[in-house]
Formats: sequence, C-alpha cells, structure tokens
Amino acid sequence: MDAFDVPLALAAGTVLALTLVSGWIKSHMWASEALVCLAVGMMVGEHGLGLVHLDPGANENHLAFVEQFTRITLALSVMSAALSLPSGYHKRNWRSLALILVPGTALMWIASAGLSWLWLDISLLLALLAGAIVTPTDPVLARSIVSGSLAEKCVPERTRNVITAESGINDGLALPLVLFPLLLMDQTKDAFTGSFAFLAWEVAGALALGWVLGKATGWVFKMGHEHGFAETKSLTATTFALAMLALASVSLLGADGILSVFVAGTVLNRAMKQERQESHEHFQDAVDRSLTLPVFILLGVIAPITQWLELGWPLLAAATSLVLLRRLPLFLLLQVMAKPYANMREAAYAGWFGPIGVAALFYAAFAARHDASEILWPLISLTVVLSVVVYGITATPLTKLYGRQASR
Repeated sequence: MDAFDVPLALAAGTVLALTLVSGWIKSHMWASEALVCLAVGMMVGEHGLGLVHLDPGANENHLAFVEQFTRITLALSVMSAALSLPSGYHKRNWRSLALILVPGTALMWIASAGLSWLWLDISLLLALLAGAIVTPTDPVLARSIVSGSLAEKCVPERTRNVITAESGINDGLALPLVLFPLLLMDQTKDAFTGSFAFLAWEVAGALALGWVLGKATGWVFKMGHEHGFAETKSLTATTFALAMLALASVSLLGADGILSVFVAGTVLNRAMKQERQESHEHFQDAVDRSLTLPVFILLGVIAPITQWLELGWPLLAAATSLVLLRRLPLFLLLQVMAKPYANMREAAYAGWFGPIGVAALFYAAFAARHDASEILWPLISLTVVLSVVVYGITATPLTKLYGRQASR
C-alpha cells in the first residue's frame, strides 16, 4: 500500500460525502463543510487514529508541502472570487473598496499586532508579523459563507459581492505587510536598503503583470469564440491554467503571485459574456469541492495540539481575541466614520464574517521558512482552527437572522 493512498482516500471520500449533502448541511446544521473537514483531519491525525503524520513545525519537507498546498489553494480561491464578481464591479464600487482595503486593512493589522503583543511575550516586530498574517480575509471560508442557496436567499448580492471582493484583493496585499517585519528582522542582509522599492515592486509588479496576463488571455479567449477555434467548455481549463501561470511566473519575477492571480481573473472576467456564468459555476464548484476543502483536512492533521497545551492560556487568549476583536469593532467604527457599507447591518455582517483561514496558513508557513519565531506556527494554527469553528457555527444562524432583518 502506497503511503499516499490513505490521505488521498480520506480527502476524496470526505469531499464526495460533503458534495452529496452540502445543501442540507448549510441549511440545517450549525456547522460548515470546512468544520467537518477539520474534524476529519484531527480524527485521522497524530492525536487521533494516527493514520497520517505531518509535522511542519519540525520537518522542513512537511513545511514546504504545507506552504505550496496552501499557496495553490489560495490562488485558485482568489481566481474564483475574481470571476464571481459582476463585470466592472471594482470600477463602480472603488470608494467603498478603497476604504475597506486601505484604512480597514491598516486598522486590522495594527489591532492584530497589538493583541498578539498584549497576550504573548514577543517582540514588536514579531507582533507586527503575526498581525500581518491574520489580517487578510480568507477567500475559501468567505466563499463558503456567501455562496449557496441559503446565502443567496438571505444575503443581498451587494453584501456578498463586497465580502468576495475584499477577500480576493487583500490576500495579495497582505504579502508586503508580511515581508516588511521579516525584512526588518533580517539584520544580516541590510534590510533597510532597497526594502521599500522591493515592497513597491511586489504590489506594482503584481498589478501590471496580472493585468497583462489577464488581458492577453481574455483577448485570445474572445477571438477564439468569434472565429470558432475555441469552445465555451474550455473556460474551466483556461481559468485554472491562468491562475497557475500567474501564480508561478509572477512569483519568479519577484512580485506578488497571489495578487496577480486576482488581477488576471478580474481582467479576464471582462472578456466573458453570456457563456461566463454557467462555465464559471463549473470552475467554482471544482475549486470549492475538490481543491479547497482538503486544505482543512490538512489543517486538522497538522494541528500542533501538544504545543498549544504547552503554551497554555496566553496562546488561547491571543488566538481568541484575534478571532473576535481584530475586525468587527473596527469595521463598525469605520462605518460610523466613512460609511463604506450601505448600512450598519451590512457593516456588522461583513465585519463579523471576515474569517482567518488558508491565507494565514500560507503566510505562516512562508514566515516559518524564513526563520520566524517558533511561537508563530502554534499561534496562527490555533487562530485558524478557532476561526473555522466560530464562523462555521455562526454562519447559518446569523445568515438567517440577517435575511429576516433585511426583509423587514
């Protein structure tokens, strides 16, 4: 028996079962599909049945696997987010997005860093790093909240779109925030020299290169349909390949691959017309089911429960405060000051459902590979687990409540 057969069978079997009953779970259970996958991972991991053994905290090969697995999952998720938005959405809603992404992201970063520093005996730079890692809204968990028949019935399209847009964009914008404290920690490489130019290229290069790739793909896609040498059925393969090309090629050029994927998807979205919706739904379904849910099984397998217990209540307090306080109070304040959302009810819903997930796991693995503190991995992994549990339990009842209040 190949060692790969056990995790493959577990992942495939779990995804198959959830696919068959997904509608019932979202409508009747106070549990998300991600939460079910997390439970499965913990059950088969080292502290459960012991069928799968992975330890990214101690094994560099395991760490590299986690980093690349979450990186690819994140890229496909932000591509799906870009394609799910109405064409021209960013242009029509630039003001609200700018408020959410600039002061909103900055406030979350500062608050998250402050909460980490408050509860744990860590330096200011490490607190800034931890804060940057948990700042972005996770597109995988956000997608599970704003998609499906229940969300479509209870949550206005405007609200679903703003959560999707934010989760797609700020996952890429988080990389410069993560790199900034890492560069300052690296005293042996003269971190201050050229650092700001490097960070600027991470964003500007991603925007430019993502636009070029998306524009070229969209042009060929459009010409192919006009002249009959392409088929609508090829759209799923096109979007998948574009996501991987943007992720890899832009990263090779030293820019932000995740952000470039979202930009490429947004530009490609403009080239699609009537055929876009049905074909995109196929892409979304493939991504949501087959490619993103297994990452939560992986999270359950690699959860460093022993380290959590050793670090004790300060770690639990830090992780809990990050989940509960890093976002909602600040977004309610932002709504009072600048009104990026349509009303306070929408601000409260979007402020609460800003989950921490795959993006945080990717950036934590990235930071760990660059010799960040050993406390970082236990902190981020526990925070993500709590996020999956809290948002998984509250998604269905709060979505129903939002629908009832919106209909009044």
